[in-house]
Amino acid sequence: MDRPTKVMRALAAAGAILVVAACGTVPPPRTDDVFAAIPRGATMDEVRERLGAPDEAMAFPRTRTVAWSYFYYDTWGFYAEESITFDAAGRIVDKFSKRVGYGGNGGRD
Repeated sequence: MDRPTKVMRALAAAGAILVVAACGTVPPPRTDDVFAAIPRGATMDEVRERLGAPDEAMAFPRTRTVAWSYFYYDTWGFYAEESITFDAAGRIVDKFSKRVGYGGNGGRD
């Protein structure tokens, strides 16, 4: 195989790798800081780009809202849930975080 053919094959392979890498973007690790950086008014698409698909989603037809939940380990190492609520237009109207399994009974739930 001559040198120009080898160069063309190498360039084609490098291009294919770049295309695959661009299609499979990996969201950043879930941390308190990442959730705090997402502002009220952000769209569902913006949240999905930053965090990936939610772990759970629940619709609330009466209020015409949808809540997405993401589970992660918070800054102190506790298992937590970040809930992001979107209005009918698909924009964030509320966010909150809670530790999972640490209710009012000393952590026995």
